[in-house]
Amino acid sequence: MLGQSKTEYRFRSSDGIYFIFSPDEVEKIVTTPEMIMRKVNPDTLNTDLLNLYRQKAVKMRNTGRALTLSGAGVIATGIVIGIIFWNIPGEPGGDMDGLLAAFYVMGIGGLVGIPCAAAGIPLWAVGGSRKTKAELNLQKFNIAPVGSMAVGLGITITF
Repeated sequence: MLGQSKTEYRFRSSDGIYFIFSPDEVEKIVTTPEMIMRKVNPDTLNTDLLNLYRQKAVKMRNTGRALTLSGAGVIATGIVIGIIFWNIPGEPGGDMDGLLAAFYVMGIGGLVGIPCAAAGIPLWAVGGSRKTKAELNLQKFNIAPVGSMAVGLGITITF
């Protein structure tokens, strides 16, 4: 809603199209509450919110783990295939015995793998840290996290 007067209501859609309505054409105007951004403190959450916080942390950790390991795999694969291309014998006086192809493969492996690993490492670390905080707070409520088993002597293994 852009504005209103006694004779008209002005709106703009998400597509950028403007609409003007008379007051008798508008039945009701509903506004959304203003969103307040705040940092989540696991110490102040109840058990349901802690479980939700933990699930989101596990997703973040798993996404970071997948990105990091796939990025490292792409880098390693690029290096191995590049070395294989490097060692292909060529004709004397030819195209440097596959050296150019080796550099292309290694370069593409690095261009894809390094950003994946660089994005995945922080996600993995932050997600793991948040998961641990949520599980510690859940234990304050004397609730074992889902996907864990008690070994004895107060030791809990989470997987």
